[in-house]
Amino acid sequence: MNDQRRAPAYLDELRPLMSRVIASDDPSIPAAGILAALHDHLETEAFATSLYLVWGCLGESEWESDRAADAAREWLALDHHDLDAVRRYYDHWLYDVCGYQRP
Repeated sequence: MNDQRRAPAYLDELRPLMSRVIASDDPSIPAAGILAALHDHLETEAFATSLYLVWGCLGESEWESDRAADAAREWLALDHHDLDAVRRYYDHWLYDVCGYQRP
């Protein structure tokens, strides 16, 4: 059985920004909005810091629109109430894609 939890407070704020990343040839502008929106939630939402790190990593070098679109598309499809699915998303993007060291 999946661990259920409340959806993050930033969910409604980020959905349109993630959609803009997918539609954009230059994801840096909507990605900057994602980082700005997450800033207010870094200390209050369980996965806000992880998402902030993912989008910071994606923007460290020149933006790759395909990779950013994949991250946004997968995030939009994610069941944010399913803690196991949320963990898998962040494990993949933080460790497999961005290369952060696993704890």
